[in-house]
Amino acid sequence: MAKVLKRVLIVALLVCAVAVFAACQDFTWGPVMGTDSDAVVTGNGSLAVRQGEYLYFINGNDDTSTLTAPEDNYFGQASVKGSIMKSRIAEDGSLTDTAVVVPKMFKTSYTDGGIYVFGDWIYYVTPTTRTDRDGVVQVDFLEYYRTRTDGTETQMITMVEGASVQYVFTDSALIYYTSNTLYKVTYDATSVSESATVIDEEVTAVMFNHNDTYEVGAEGSVKDYIFYLKASDNENVSTNVLYATDGGDPIKLIDEYTWSADENEIADREHRYTIALLGVGEDSDGVVLYYTKAAAAGVDSTARTFGYKFTGTQPSFDPAAEVKLAESALSSVIHIGLDKGVGVIASSLFTVYSINDEGVQVTEELEYSFSASPTVIEYDVATDTLYYVASNNLYMAHLGLSDGSKPSAYLISEADISTSWLPPTILEDKVFYIDNTFGYTFFVDLDDYSAEPNNVVLAESAIASGYESSDKTEDGRIPKFMTDADKEKYIDTYPAPEEEQ
Repeated sequence: MAKVLKRVLIVALLVCAVAVFAACQDFTWGPVMGTDSDAVVTGNGSLAVRQGEYLYFINGNDDTSTLTAPEDNYFGQASVKGSIMKSRIAEDGSLTDTAVVVPKMFKTSYTDGGIYVFGDWIYYVTPTTRTDRDGVVQVDFLEYYRTRTDGTETQMITMVEGASVQYVFTDSALIYYTSNTLYKVTYDATSVSESATVIDEEVTAVMFNHNDTYEVGAEGSVKDYIFYLKASDNENVSTNVLYATDGGDPIKLIDEYTWSADENEIADREHRYTIALLGVGEDSDGVVLYYTKAAAAGVDSTARTFGYKFTGTQPSFDPAAEVKLAESALSSVIHIGLDKGVGVIASSLFTVYSINDEGVQVTEELEYSFSASPTVIEYDVATDTLYYVASNNLYMAHLGLSDGSKPSAYLISEADISTSWLPPTILEDKVFYIDNTFGYTFFVDLDDYSAEPNNVVLAESAIASGYESSDKTEDGRIPKFMTDADKEKYIDTYPAPEEEQ
């Protein structure tokens, strides 16, 4: 415990240090349009988040090498690349009145990171402006902030060392994992707690779920929980323990007693397991946790793959409801609905793993081979549609998992999509992504794709932040919210005919 208190003290001291630097910044901004704080939020934890009639999105992926002095990331002085934008969503779905709402670089190396919106606040991560004794900006220290959705007030939540720290914002706390410890910093509608507190320590693995939907006043959900593992407190047993937390007291789900014939006795060796976390998948009514289990040494220690669906407001585990999916340890699983099994893509093939009613392993390779190694964006369980990126282009596939039809795939857009940072995200009919060429957030409108016999129309891409007129480009427009250097690159890439210049 002394070590934990020391770590918390260090974090608190770092926060104080940053507060001194923060005092050098002027956080005056806005108001940027109005607010829609009671509206439903979708897209939390991604590139782009919708709240009612407003869209908030990260304006690209900037490099921390551009931060050579503290003022390079001061609020209001940061580059427009990487700042957080706000647009009004018109009735036809177009984005209008776009403006910078958070003039500070969003950045994390945690590829499941993103921005969040709860009520009146936008939550985000940004490199610190503090420097070492040589004046070098410490970009591996990230500050966690919130700014009002109209930009008029900003509060720092905490600072953490590590560019790839796993985190999630909830409506009441920031939860993050570092140095085998889960921390939280709580906040309410007006203020932020002064320091981080420990949720649990000696944690060996964490699986964060990012509930992408938020409704003010709605009852809590299992989708708000993260899952994590620790070694058993009992040194005489070879098992680990699965917990869940939404920032409150940890809930023990699986331990060495779970599969015991007598709840007061530790299970025999073949029913004491070591668990490894694989992934999570959301359904409309809950969340599915995927994991492997291997029995204690000295018995059959083969790792097998399982899934468990948690529903309601708080997770609990019933061993009888666990679903075995494979007689081996799978990896990179794709949620397709636990009743269908689980998907895996390997060697350009999509394979469904399940165990039939007789307890026999079933593996079904779909009659479709990917032309290139795909990066899955999302599998829509309701429509049996897989959205993925291959060779930087956007595809959509109907897998036939619901009706047994032959799988089919379609090229939707030749947009140049990057999958090396935050993944593309789908909001209603739009796919938002980081463009490979310029590093800004673009989108593809899925409704622009159409396919008729001998007449396939691919969806075009557009920069999310909008355009302004230019006589130097081939189509007479240029992205409005770009750095001057990137505008020059854009002109070089799409020059106007010489006679028009």
